[in-house]
Amino acid sequence: MNRGLACKKAECMEVRAMEVRLLVSQWCPVCPQAEAVWAEVARRHSLDYRVLDIAKPEGRTLVADLRIRTVPAVVVDGQLKAVGVQSVNDALALVGLAA
Repeated sequence: MNRGLACKKAECMEVRAMEVRLLVSQWCPVCPQAEAVWAEVARRHSLDYRVLDIAKPEGRTLVADLRIRTVPAVVVDGQLKAVGVQSVNDALALVGLAA
């Protein structure tokens, strides 16, 4: 998890980067497109971004906990926000960074 300090005047508080998880699978034909979109969003902004394969333990756990039925799926700070492939602008809007 990315953490830093944000200071305003004499007060400092800890700031945590938004956690974004993209759930994918090897058999998903559109997952590489979703990975490219979210990699671009993560490149532009400070996000704690990871791609999780649903065939691996961490991905399976998240799928079970959130009852996800399709991939690609986008989880932001522990909440399912979208499924399918977003445009870069739509992805930015999902994490509150739209221009």
